[in-house]
Amino acid sequence: MKKVAVSVHATKDFSPEIIRNLKRLDFIHVDVMDGKFVKPINLNLNVFRVINQNFTIPIIAHMMVIDPYDYIDKIIDYIHAFFFHYEIKGDKYQIIDIVHQYAKRVGIVINPSTPVEKIIEFLPKVDYVLILGVNPGYSGQKFIPEVIKKVDILAELKLEFPFQIDVDGGVNLDNAYYLKNADILSSASAILNAKDPNLVIEKFLDM
Repeated sequence: MKKVAVSVHATKDFSPEIIRNLKRLDFIHVDVMDGKFVKPINLNLNVFRVINQNFTIPIIAHMMVIDPYDYIDKIIDYIHAFFFHYEIKGDKYQIIDIVHQYAKRVGIVINPSTPVEKIIEFLPKVDYVLILGVNPGYSGQKFIPEVIKKVDILAELKLEFPFQIDVDGGVNLDNAYYLKNADILSSASAILNAKDPNLVIEKFLDM
């Protein structure tokens, strides 16, 4: 059975009520954007404290920022896992080690244009690999089908390294069927814009 995360943005006007009635979620995935790594700016780090106080569901921090290191100590007490992008220029091993020193999980994220081969060296040290199904930034983009092949490649690498595969961006009930090798399906629009969000979650779980 799949695990499911609902994705939300760290906006100034975030309200926990938008996810209050969602059931059977495994994670709450929070997108943080600095306006530099991607154009949108969603830097309300208070979202992590608010979610932590309102829910017992593990929180994933997806840091779409130039320098993830600057944010670790600001949110680490509230989260389950800290995800950062391979495409940053900083010391990736340092970020992984520091997050693990806090006894938290860490994930490395790749954009649709980044080959899986680029992150193989990090697989022995990370807990998750997040593959973006869209270019990072705005929600509601169309899923890039070439990403499916990356999931399948990573599934083979999982035989050697104990990480979990997460897919986020454009994931919906039409393409989730092809993501059988993913461990976690993360979605914003498909869940939050549905007439029956909990039915969508149930269907994702059964994929």
